Amino acid sequence: MRPLGATVRQVLCLLALTTLLSCSGPVVVSVGNSNDLVVICDPGAPDISRMAIETLEAGQSWLLGEPLFKTTLTTPEQSGDLKNMRHVLLVGVRGDGAAEMAERVFPGLSDDEAPEFRITEDIWAKRQVVGFLVAPDERSLALWLSEHGEELRTSLADAAVGRLSSVLTETAEEAGMSAAMEERFGWSISPPTGYDLFTTNVDDGFVFFRRTGPDRTIFLYWTDGGAGAIDEPYALTLREEIAGAYFDGDAIEWNRPVVAERVEFLGRPAVRISGWWGNRELVGGGPFRSYCFHDEASGRIYLLDVSLFAPSYDKTALMRNLDAIAHTLRLG
Repeated sequence: MRPLGATVRQVLCLLALTTLLSCSGPVVVSVGNSNDLVVICDPGAPDISRMAIETLEAGQSWLLGEPLFKTTLTTPEQSGDLKNMRHVLLVGVRGDGAAEMAERVFPGLSDDEAPEFRITEDIWAKRQVVGFLVAPDERSLALWLSEHGEELRTSLADAAVGRLSSVLTETAEEAGMSAAMEERFGWSISPPTGYDLFTTNVDDGFVFFRRTGPDRTIFLYWTDGGAGAIDEPYALTLREEIAGAYFDGDAIEWNRPVVAERVEFLGRPAVRISGWWGNRELVGGGPFRSYCFHDEASGRIYLLDVSLFAPSYDKTALMRNLDAIAHTLRLG
C-alpha cells in the first residue's frame, strides 16, 4: 500500500477533528460579565433593534434603576467573536439574517405565523445562554415585545442564573466540596473559590460565607417549622431578625424599594425578597436577595440570603453571580 501523502493525511486529520468538535460541542469558554448581553439584529430593522434594547435594559427598582442587562448591538455579518459572549439574543423577522442564524441554531424552528421565543445553551461557546425571538413581520415582533417584554427579560435572567449555578455545582462536586458539606450540615452550597466559610454552633442553624473585594456575603439559616408559617411578612421579619443578630445590626432600608413576591425556588414554593440593607453603626449598605422556603423532608424552614457591599461598583452582575450561588443549594 502506498503511504498517504502529507496533504491527504492533513485532510483526514482535519475531518476527524471536525467530527470530534461537532460531537463534543464548542471548545471555547464564553466570556463577559453576568449582565453582558449581545443582541444580534438585522440592520434593516432599526426600530426593532431599539425596542429590543429598551426592553432588555429596563431598570430594576430594587437595584435603584440599574438595567437588567448591559447590551451590545450587532448584526449577523459583524457578530464575529461577539457570538462567544456569555449571553446572546437573536432578534429577527423570518427571512432576514438574524432569523436565518436562528434557524441554523434551532433546526426545528416552526413556520407558524406567531412570534417564537426560545432559549438554549452552549451554541458557540461553553457556559453560554443563547436565545432567539423570531416573528413573521416587524409589526408582530413589535407587538410581542410590547406585550411580553417582562417575559423576555426574566426568562433570559433566569437562564443566566441557571447556567452559572450548574457550572458552580459541577465544579464543587468534582472537588468533593458538596459531599463534605452535606455530611456536616445536611445540605451543600457551591460558591466559587475565594469565599471563606464561617460557622456558629450547629444547633444555632446559621452558617455564612464571605468574600472581599468587593464584600459579598451568603448566609443560610434554618429552623424547625411548617410550610404554613411562610408568607411575605414572615420572610421579611425573619430576614430582619437574623441579619440584625448576626451582622451587627443590619436592617432592611425601608426608604428604598423592597420587593416581596411568591416564586419557585429549587422546585419549592418560596418567598423571595429583593431590597437594600443598611447598617447605621458601621455606615454601610447595599442590595440583598433572600429566599424563604420550607423543606418537607427535613421539616425545616430555610432562609437563604445573598448580599453585597460594593460602593462604586455596578451591582447587577455581582448580584446575579450571588443569585447563581444561592441556586446551587442542595438539601440532603
